[in-house]
Amino acid sequence: MPREVDPTVFPHLDADLDRVRDVLGPVQFRGRPELTALTDEGPETSRRLVRPTLTLLSYYLLTDPAAPADDRVVRAAAGVELMHVGSLYHDDVIDHADQRRGRPSTNAVWGPHMAVLGGDSVTFSGMRMLAELGGRAVLAATIAGEQMCAGMVIEAADLYVASRTEQSYLDTIDGKTAAVLSLACRVGGMQAGCSEEQEEALAEFGRQFGLAYQLYDDILDLTSSAEEMGKTVNADLPEGIYTLPVIRAAARDQSLAHLLRSRMTRAQAARARELVIASGAVDEAHAVAEEFIDQAAGQLAALPVDPRAHQAMIAYARSILDRRTPAPAVPRQSTQAPTTHSDGLPPGIGQWLRSWLMDTGLARTPAEADYHRWTGAIRSPARILAPAANAAREQTAYGMAVLALMWDDLFEDPRLRDPKAVTALRRGLVATLRQDPEAPWRPGAIPAAWASLWPRLRAGRSARWQERFLDGIEEWLEAAEREAHHRINGYIPSTADYLPLRMSTSGIETALACVEVYQDRELPPKLRNHPVIRRLEELGFWVTFLENDLVGLDQDEADHVPYNLVRAIRHETGCTRREAVEQVQRQVAEQRAQLEAVIRYVPALFRVLPGLSGRGKDYAEVYVNMTSVGLWGRESGRYEPTSGSVAPDLERLRCEVYYPADDLTPTVR
Repeated sequence: MPREVDPTVFPHLDADLDRVRDVLGPVQFRGRPELTALTDEGPETSRRLVRPTLTLLSYYLLTDPAAPADDRVVRAAAGVELMHVGSLYHDDVIDHADQRRGRPSTNAVWGPHMAVLGGDSVTFSGMRMLAELGGRAVLAATIAGEQMCAGMVIEAADLYVASRTEQSYLDTIDGKTAAVLSLACRVGGMQAGCSEEQEEALAEFGRQFGLAYQLYDDILDLTSSAEEMGKTVNADLPEGIYTLPVIRAAARDQSLAHLLRSRMTRAQAARARELVIASGAVDEAHAVAEEFIDQAAGQLAALPVDPRAHQAMIAYARSILDRRTPAPAVPRQSTQAPTTHSDGLPPGIGQWLRSWLMDTGLARTPAEADYHRWTGAIRSPARILAPAANAAREQTAYGMAVLALMWDDLFEDPRLRDPKAVTALRRGLVATLRQDPEAPWRPGAIPAAWASLWPRLRAGRSARWQERFLDGIEEWLEAAEREAHHRINGYIPSTADYLPLRMSTSGIETALACVEVYQDRELPPKLRNHPVIRRLEELGFWVTFLENDLVGLDQDEADHVPYNLVRAIRHETGCTRREAVEQVQRQVAEQRAQLEAVIRYVPALFRVLPGLSGRGKDYAEVYVNMTSVGLWGRESGRYEPTSGSVAPDLERLRCEVYYPADDLTPTVR
């Protein structure tokens, strides 16, 4: 039973709200069951169904409160709620919100494009339910939707306007909040067959209550904690949304008005919040909210209803104004690095890698085998990853990771200045990939290393996986060749071109394949194509490689590495190095928060996705492992030379595989 609703007055409310929940549910996309989760909030949602409750209570007031609601009322209540829920999807996109009621928002998980479309789908689902009730209901819903959009437009037009008026604020909340609460009460009265005057009184009750409801919400944004609200607080000020307490405080405090004239940092927003609270404007806003509630109560006084029902409805309205009861939050994925081993690698792996590097000839001395750009780069994953399927797969995955890092260095080496040599290197590495492991096409460290790994990599893997893995590496090597040519030519991409170029050289397919080997899993293609998974991979890329750009900026500038976003921003805008760094840091913070939200969501998504044959938990672990590594990529030792680290001779390794265009094609398998 909702708070402060007297069960002796409205005995069927709980049961009728359960009927509403049965009607609510995710939008079904015909033939695409994997997309159902876009609008599925799950059974653990903390939604309190305020609008359906008002619809049912309005119906009870004018019928028999002791009788259950008609099915039409239940559908009307569900339709209004879906209109409201659809608007929340849009709100989260506009507000760049990463969570909603303590859970990852659809905006963060699916991205803004899908969130807007999901919100549209939910809204029109609600409109359809109301349309099924008749022309008057859908007309009322359309008018309410129009008013809601108008309120949001007014708010958007007044962002960062320090001189915003109280009337502008009231017009905003009248549309964006009060209109739908008014609709909830109106359609409840409609289904009771009430007179036009009674319907208008109920609608005005909902409107006045809605004004108080939004005013309280804005007060709580200034006075509550995130733990109490289950969402970010003091969010309006940094976004330029100036609510009634802020407007009144700014009218008599010039220092506050000065802060409001432009975008604020979080520190400035915190200072502005302190000034608003100290001004006494919050208490004044509370008094205005009380006036709205009194006016709402006055609308019900003229209705021919049982006084007990009248009082019960007012008590309910008052009970939900203060929404500081926190919602149960989804446990956060830990982002704390576990305790590391003495050399940062799992027991046995460090020694195995050193022996493997020496045995294959990739390193000629123990100091080269400890090269920080190879073994240092994998210490971060070693601290984060869950245990491997077995020791052999653990060795294979780490060996492949080091080999990929070495290939990357071969192309990025600033001493590689001959474009023909770059192409010969790429051709030689492709020939190495396609060689017969039993008869390497050419002697040398890289062919020997690949010949030792490929049989282990493909063991137990399907032919599809093997083909995808080799094709992915070839595409990556082609991108690395292009980047090397860009470095030699002095080309720096535009910021628009940075993402596709950088992603092409990221080796993300190889990294994911290594995790599949590590955990002895093989991700089904349809899973890779899911929009949330594509977003997870892209966010993981952004966090990992933008942090890579920041950490390696000094070296990238010295080596003229073309694909560094800081360099791209400076080249395109002419800003200072510091300004470009700060811009990238902001992007990293935003993308990192969204990535953490998606990581939290993935296990729940995999539980509901169809066709995973009960292996959703296993597949989720692959992605959680890979993206957790990305989150801790900044802890890598790749950019920090150690005292015992010596760079291998990259030119020696290149010469062993150079394959000029005029050479005969080697026999490959």
